[in-house]
Amino acid sequence: MRLSRQGLAAWSLSAALLSGCGGENAAPTTSSENGAGPNATANSKESSQLPTASIGADATAPVDDEIVIEKPKDGTPEAIILQMTQLWLQPFPETDDVEKQREARRERNTKIIEMAEQVIAMTHKDKEKEQLFNIGVHRLMEATFQLAMQGDQDSVNSLYENAEALYSKNPKSKAAADAAWFVAKFADENALRYSSQDVRWVKEFSRQARSFAEKFPQEQNRAVPLLNDAAASCDVWGLHEDAIQCYAAIRQKFPESEQAEAAVAPLRRLNLPGSTVDLGGPTIDGGFVSVEEYKGSPVLIVFWSTEAKNFVDQSKEIVAVTNKYETKGLHVIGVSVDTDELAIDKFAESSGMSWRNIYHPDPTKRGWNNPVVTYYGVQNIPQLWLVGTDGKVLSTGVQIKDLEPTLAKVTGSAKAKIAATLSEDKPAKK
Repeated sequence: MRLSRQGLAAWSLSAALLSGCGGENAAPTTSSENGAGPNATANSKESSQLPTASIGADATAPVDDEIVIEKPKDGTPEAIILQMTQLWLQPFPETDDVEKQREARRERNTKIIEMAEQVIAMTHKDKEKEQLFNIGVHRLMEATFQLAMQGDQDSVNSLYENAEALYSKNPKSKAAADAAWFVAKFADENALRYSSQDVRWVKEFSRQARSFAEKFPQEQNRAVPLLNDAAASCDVWGLHEDAIQCYAAIRQKFPESEQAEAAVAPLRRLNLPGSTVDLGGPTIDGGFVSVEEYKGSPVLIVFWSTEAKNFVDQSKEIVAVTNKYETKGLHVIGVSVDTDELAIDKFAESSGMSWRNIYHPDPTKRGWNNPVVTYYGVQNIPQLWLVGTDGKVLSTGVQIKDLEPTLAKVTGSAKAKIAATLSEDKPAKK
């Protein structure tokens, strides 16, 4: 049967979950049919199967050169788990028919759900079978996740409901953490698929990652990668407040992690709006340029590279607009992420770029090792920052489509300010 709104909170096994084990024994991690995603655990093997020696082993068997392992008795939780594992490992029929492939996956996952329900019903009251209960929950969530990824709305509902039911019963249980992780992974996978059409999935991924870290701080190995990936995704799609919350959660909840230290730089950048920016460096012609020397005029900072397809595709528009507004008081500072000086010179000449570009003579400080890039945690290009006439950052995420109207506004404001200053300096008429 397929789970509809009969998730763990509603179907006949709800009592099993609401009075079940779900303790602290480690539950195995997962590997998706669709391949390891960015948040997949380091162990991508089918680790959710029981170790062979734990399935029906005869404790009284003599220790010899060869260990004799008995097949678990039919109908036992161990036997059902073994069947689930065997089913999971079976290859799908070789066919070019996409719908047949999808149907084969649906059938397999539906069977696994049925077997996982049996395991849960048989183990939820027995503390000694807690590990089997956790494996049953894991397999249930794994198969439900796969069906949800195929677009089955009932499975989507069940995925969320199951996680909520398990957490309501025992917030500190491994089963609850496992279920919540699948929900976060579901949001992550959909953010990867659909973010270009709807950034709400990115926001949902951010929400679920933060929720997982808040509810299960003991699950650092899963919480930190979720938060880090969610922060990066939000950063890319201009959801800066969400990115800040995710990076801040890493810093606050997991301060000893490597990612906590790495979060300092992007947080520094994301918190720039409204503050002055300390940005400068050597130029490709041997000079030096900084934002400070242009105080009193608006400054656009462009992070770019000749090797970044997104920038190259949009460079004609960016260069045309910036060249236009440089004649109206705008100053542009480029921060090149290139390592080849000749490539920069060639591109500047062919594109008509007139920016002064920060580029280090020290090869170890070029590319993504550019000190400006590392200090502010710049992770994607092109990236456009805008600094106002007072030296304070107006935005670290100006969109290409908004570049011209934005520059028209700030250069117009700059002219008005200059005109007002000059008017005040004129001697009063007698």
